[in-house]
Amino acid sequence: MKALLITTSHIVEQIEVDGSLKAIQNAVGGMIEALQMTPEVHAYIDEEGKLKEKEPNVLATMLCKKLQVGLMTGDIIVGDMILFGSLDENGETDGKEHDYPTNPLICGFSKVVDDIICQAF
Repeated sequence: MKALLITTSHIVEQIEVDGSLKAIQNAVGGMIEALQMTPEVHAYIDEEGKLKEKEPNVLATMLCKKLQVGLMTGDIIVGDMILFGSLDENGETDGKEHDYPTNPLICGFSKVVDDIICQAF
């Protein structure tokens, strides 16, 4: 399935992963922590990223702050972040609908990502 990877090196790219736990863990470099970004999009980060002293992910932090997701005041995202389309109501992958939405009209999410990337550079 398609996903969007946001790295600590300010690289944002669409990638293909098989959706397994191991593949998502490999993408973020450790045990996963889920963040519901919008009703249509969720993300995973390394649950132990701060303990591992991973690099800050400025773009992922800006995205979470913009969407008011998962951060306390002064908190940051560290390590890489991977984004997918959300699961169905039963928590199951729903095939192509589980892909990261690439249509910029879906929830405005792609526009939010674009705006944050433009602000960073």
